[in-house]
Amino acid sequence: MYNGIVLIDKPAGMTSFDVVSKMRQVFHQKQVGHTGTLDPSVTGLLVIVLGKATKLIDFLQQSEKQYHADMILGIKTDTQDLDGQIIETLPIKKPISELKLQQTLTTFLGQNLQVPPMYSAIKVNGKRLYDLARKGQTVERKARSITISQLDQIGASHFDQGAGRQYLSFTATVSKGTYIRTLVEDIGASMAVPAVMKKLRRLAADGYRVDQAVPLEELLKNPSPDQFIIPLEKLLKQLPMVAIKQADWQLVQHGAWLRGLETDAPLVRIFYDRSLQAIYKKDQGLYRPEKMLLHESN
Repeated sequence: MYNGIVLIDKPAGMTSFDVVSKMRQVFHQKQVGHTGTLDPSVTGLLVIVLGKATKLIDFLQQSEKQYHADMILGIKTDTQDLDGQIIETLPIKKPISELKLQQTLTTFLGQNLQVPPMYSAIKVNGKRLYDLARKGQTVERKARSITISQLDQIGASHFDQGAGRQYLSFTATVSKGTYIRTLVEDIGASMAVPAVMKKLRRLAADGYRVDQAVPLEELLKNPSPDQFIIPLEKLLKQLPMVAIKQADWQLVQHGAWLRGLETDAPLVRIFYDRSLQAIYKKDQGLYRPEKMLLHESN
């Protein structure tokens, strides 16, 4: 069984599960997942986790994500992107100034509250929101705290006088759980105009960038796809590495707490025999198991 991650540059037209399904076929194993869904129309970095790396998803997801987004001012859809039905049109007769656009983007920096869209995989009372939305149902969603650390306009906007629409592109660095299409709609609403996301590409996630990823089609054609796997031992490098000896290894195998690790870090990677075996967390001056990755039979 393969253990590690694969960085995929996802093409448009596929769901994240479609990619997972192909990875199961390529690597001949069922234990495959990903660290964050991309809608079918969205391209860019999709981090695929293999084997025991599936246990590290929560740790990998702590890093910010970065996106390149194209948006349209003047229309609004029920899905907040161009896959949905237009539900509002307000032709823009005079272009919004570049200064106002930039000032508006600035107001979204920092910590904000965002209401998740109905067309999302979030569960409410055990049901996926997108399943309810497809039935024409709308339910109340609690606003969630998000953080936008970077939001920069790319170049000048484009005004289409004939269509009464204005086009704008930006890059955004955001916390986990941030919906860019909802951000787009909120940006428009703050200027009293409808808005929709035209295109989206994920540039970075989980500490990796899309220029490190392999296009899906290239991986599928490669006779040695395992060369693209980043092994467990190279993951979560932001956590200190602690190499233990035989005595402590016996304790780790039984899920025991450890002392005397010569570190004060809140979380550490436990290595034995040059392999990542566990993540331990500091607790009352000692270290307890947080996530076990012990070798298992295939």
